[in-house]
Amino acid sequence: MTATEEKKPKENKPSVQDAIYTALGAVVPSCGDALRLVELGQERPLSMREKFVLFYNSPLCLHCNCNRDKFDKEREKLREINAERKAAKRG
Repeated sequence: MTATEEKKPKENKPSVQDAIYTALGAVVPSCGDALRLVELGQERPLSMREKFVLFYNSPLCLHCNCNRDKFDKEREKLREINAERKAAKRG
């Protein structure tokens, strides 16, 4: 074998399982991502996409205890802030 014909390392192709988890991860954000969205929503109004992701994540995450107490508290704050924003737009 010459220097120009060096062996190339085998590329690890993702498995079907990896592809499925990657796709699910793109659709269903992690608890940390959802918590960041809640905190971001307290700073500024969320986009439609962000609202959808948060809406979609909340029921799926009910079984998860990862940051659940903090998530619930921050989500309640977000609801209050959104109510204030709506009231300010009206009045």
